[in-house]
Formats: sequence, C-alpha cells, structure tokens
Amino acid sequence: MKNKKLIIYVHGWNSHEKARKAVLIAEELKLNINYEVSSLTLHHHPREAINQLSEIIKTEKKNREVFLIGSSLGGYFSVYLSEKYNLKAAMINPAVWAYKIFKNNMGKNINGNTGIEYIVDNEWVNSLEEIFIKKITHKNYLVLLQTGDETLNYKFAEKYFKGSKIEIDKGGNHSFENLESKIPIILEHFS
Repeated sequence: MKNKKLIIYVHGWNSHEKARKAVLIAEELKLNINYEVSSLTLHHHPREAINQLSEIIKTEKKNREVFLIGSSLGGYFSVYLSEKYNLKAAMINPAVWAYKIFKNNMGKNINGNTGIEYIVDNEWVNSLEEIFIKKITHKNYLVLLQTGDETLNYKFAEKYFKGSKIEIDKGGNHSFENLESKIPIILEHFS
C-alpha cells in the first residue's frame, strides 16, 4: 500500500495540537484511505514554530506528499512554508500582516491551553516580519473566509490572496463555523 499523503494542521496563536479545528479535521478524515492528519503544539516563538514545522516537512517530503491547513496565525506560517517548500495549503481565516497585528499584543502573554507564559517584544514581532511573503504562488492556496470573523478583517486576506481560490461565507466567526462542510473542497484542492 502506498504512503498516505500528510496534512499538517497549523494552529493559530495561543492554541495547541488539540484545537477544535485540528480535532474536527482529523475526525472527518480518520477513515480516508489517502490522507493522514497531523497536528502539533507549536512553540510560542514564531521562529521556533517555523523550525518545528520545517523539520517535519523536510522529513515527511522524502516519502510522501505534504499539505498544510493553516488557521489564523497558522495561516501566516503556512504561507511562508508553502512558498519555501512548494506545498499546497488551505487557509482558514488566515492572518495576513501578522507582524503589524501583534504590535497590539506586546508584553506578557499566556497560552491558556498550555499554561506557558512568554513575552511578545520587538524581536518576536520582527521574527514575523522576517517570514512575510510579498508575492505568493496563487495556485497553491485555497482560502476559506467568513465575513463574521471578529478577530481578523476577512477583506485583508481577500485582497492578499486575490488570484487564489477563495471561498467567502457570509456570517460565521474566527473559529470558522461549519468547517466540516469545507473538507471536500480542501481535498479537491489537494488532489
């Protein structure tokens, strides 16, 4: 039997490997013969998170196809990784200019899911700016947006990903309602 293709779920800020979307996607695809879903709790520092994901991608790409599903800040990370490793990615309410957004979160932070405390400082924010991709490979992306996203203005992602396949649902929220209904188009994008 051939190796299953790997989908890496890249969670958002202050989330973890058992995030609702990660669990939902894994549950929806647990009987799928073509795909395996993996998720890990990322380091709180963007540079370390990128290193974690890069190591997995480099190892896994030797034996099978790898795809990304990135949510929020995980979407921002996924753009960088998609461009670096030429991977197809599905974005769920992705952050676009994260290095600008996180200037509002400077100081002490805590990941309520892991209990880890850390500082968002200029170096932390600069590490996000270092991985910003100005010109993307549009064919690699499927972008799922909801207009009711209370955390990120969907119009920024709509503008940034213009030329990619974009689906915009009216209403919804940042955690993305009815994500299970999008699994077929995500798999179609990956095939």
